[in-house]
Amino acid sequence: METPISLERLVGTNILAKVPAFKNGAMITLKLLAVEAGGIWVESQDFMEEMLAETPHTMTPRTFLLFLPFAQILAIYAIVDSPWISKRVAE
Repeated sequence: METPISLERLVGTNILAKVPAFKNGAMITLKLLAVEAGGIWVESQDFMEEMLAETPHTMTPRTFLLFLPFAQILAIYAIVDSPWISKRVAE
């Protein structure tokens, strides 16, 4: 039986994640670049903005990548190709 979803299948796509140590645990958008046994490699506009906020830099010639250990990730959210309808529609 084929697994319908896995992190490996999401490599190259944007995911949403809650990382308590980053942005006070708010949901952030990450581009998933690779999956390792201990965590994920991501690219993040939010990370770049926060990291360089106290510098005069508004751009860099290269983008920093970030390794997030699974132990530091509260939740990962992905979008699937199926509609969602709020239960409020029936109210």
